Amino acid sequence: MNINEQPFWKDAPEASLGSLPRPLNWAIGYFSIATQLVILLTIAALLSFQPILMWVWIAFYGVMTFRGVVLHFKNKSFIQTADEIQRIARQRLNASHIGSALHMAGHPLLQRDQPIVLALVGDQLNLHSYESPVPLDTIPLQNIQAVQTVSYDDDRVPHVDVIDSAAQAIQLTFIWREQTCTCLFRRMKKMRPIDWYQALQQARLQAGLVK
Repeated sequence: MNINEQPFWKDAPEASLGSLPRPLNWAIGYFSIATQLVILLTIAALLSFQPILMWVWIAFYGVMTFRGVVLHFKNKSFIQTADEIQRIARQRLNASHIGSALHMAGHPLLQRDQPIVLALVGDQLNLHSYESPVPLDTIPLQNIQAVQTVSYDDDRVPHVDVIDSAAQAIQLTFIWREQTCTCLFRRMKKMRPIDWYQALQQARLQAGLVK
């Protein structure tokens, strides 16, 4: 794969779900195809007394099954491509942790609802676009004053600093050009908010930056 002919980052389709291991997702896909074939054969048997209707139904279901198989393997190929792009991105930056997120608001150099890539490289957190390995901004860990997880209840009320694996966002407070800024990242993919919380806090603790 030529790194000059590809984007810096691409999200895998299932990355935002993060609920099932990929082999299990694939197993579910194969099981769904097998189930459809069983249904097809059962209905064909029930309709055997009407040959014309039976063959129409078989043709329709065959087309739908074929379409499902094609989409399944196309999705599998897309996932493999995204995985390779992500691996190359991490290798190019020599990042210990990397993943994408949606910047909601707060950072002076970013737009609202801007998709970005977060990369923890040594003692700094880099912010990238999906197109380039050149950072949009670099935040030294020593400038980060607070890392907080954010969870939303059923009424969409945010709860900050509730350290929960189900947290939906990360809030960072940091010094930017001698000013204190607070920004929020949601829709985190590849790494969940709780994973970023752990990675950033661990790096700050190891560097003696957390009091």
